Amino acid sequence: MNKKQWVSRWEPEQIAAVNKALASITGKQNLHKKDRAFPPSPFGQTASGLEDFRGVVLTEPMQYLTIQNLDLSYAIFEPSGGLIYSTFTNCRFDGVKLDGRFLTKIFERCSFHKAILKNAAFGERFEDCDFTGSNLSQTKGRDVSFIRCRFSDVSFRGAHLMYCQFEECLFAGAKMNDGSLAGSKFLGEAQHLPDWGTMITEHVKVNGTALAVDHDD
Repeated sequence: MNKKQWVSRWEPEQIAAVNKALASITGKQNLHKKDRAFPPSPFGQTASGLEDFRGVVLTEPMQYLTIQNLDLSYAIFEPSGGLIYSTFTNCRFDGVKLDGRFLTKIFERCSFHKAILKNAAFGERFEDCDFTGSNLSQTKGRDVSFIRCRFSDVSFRGAHLMYCQFEECLFAGAKMNDGSLAGSKFLGEAQHLPDWGTMITEHVKVNGTALAVDHDD
């Protein structure tokens, strides 16, 4: 199924029920509640054992939540939506469009295959996450940790990810242009490091050693 088919399978009353349930648990105003679990999907679970919310339209932000085992691939996030100050574990966001949104705070074993994250703001930790084929152009982040993440064929054009840590990440085919990685630290084998392109790399360290900066005109 393609994105249009995933979206069209949802009936209006199903979308309304999901957003009503989400509104009752999301945000600071609901932090006092003991049960803040995400509602079950009317479509059950995917073959991977994740709650199947593929293609759902979310009008509420996912804020101050602890979420695990959800498949939100191809979900549509309305302008007020985002992934804000929450912990997501083993979740899928493949094909989503979250340009200009916040993606914070902890993501573990999450997938963002071919997601559009242009101009998004990142923080604080991404661990064992897969961004293969995603658009991360003009993204912003400072002091963000990326641990064992895959950035294959990702566009970082105009991204400003400064004073971040990239530990054992993979950058095969990643496009680095017209942005900044200033002050960031990279740990890993040489063959897995990015092609720095035209990124600003001042004060970048690779395995504890300052990266040589080419000052040729």
